[in-house]
Amino acid sequence: MVVRKLALVSSSNSNSLVIKYNRLIESADKAYSLGLQDQASHIYLQAFDVSIQLLCSPSANRLSARRVADICNNCFDYCPILEDTDETFYLETAAEALENIIKNGQNTALRKAALHAYKIVACLACELVRFNQSIRCQVLIDHYIQVEHFHSKYLAN
Repeated sequence: MVVRKLALVSSSNSNSLVIKYNRLIESADKAYSLGLQDQASHIYLQAFDVSIQLLCSPSANRLSARRVADICNNCFDYCPILEDTDETFYLETAAEALENIIKNGQNTALRKAALHAYKIVACLACELVRFNQSIRCQVLIDHYIQVEHFHSKYLAN
C-alpha cells in the first residue's frame, strides 16, 4: 500500500501544484544552463505564479512562504530587471500575498514564516532602490517596515 501511494505522488500525471512548481524550477534551471535565458525567465515567472497559488491555498504552510522567497530570489537573479513602469511586479505581488498571511493568518508558524519571507522580498527591493532608484520598491520597503514593526512583537519566538 505504501509503495502505491509513493508511485501516485511521483506520477507524471499528478496535478499537484507542488509537483508543478518543482518541475517548473527544474525546467527553468535546465533552460538557463543551456543558455536559454528568455525561456528560463519565462518559466521562473510561471513558477512564481504557482508559488503564490500555493501560499494563498488553504493548505499553505511555512514551506509555502519559504517557496515564495526562494522564487523571488530566482526571478531577481534570472529575469529582466524590474522597472517602475512594468505592469506586473512580482515583488509587489509577493509582498501583498505575504502581508495578507501575516495580518489574517490563523497559523502562527505560517505568519512567522511569511514575515521572514517578506523581509527577504524587502531586501530584494532594497537592491532595486540602489540600482535604479525604484519608487515602487521604496514604497514596498516602507510598507514592510510598518508591517514588521506592528507584527513582530506578536510573532516573536
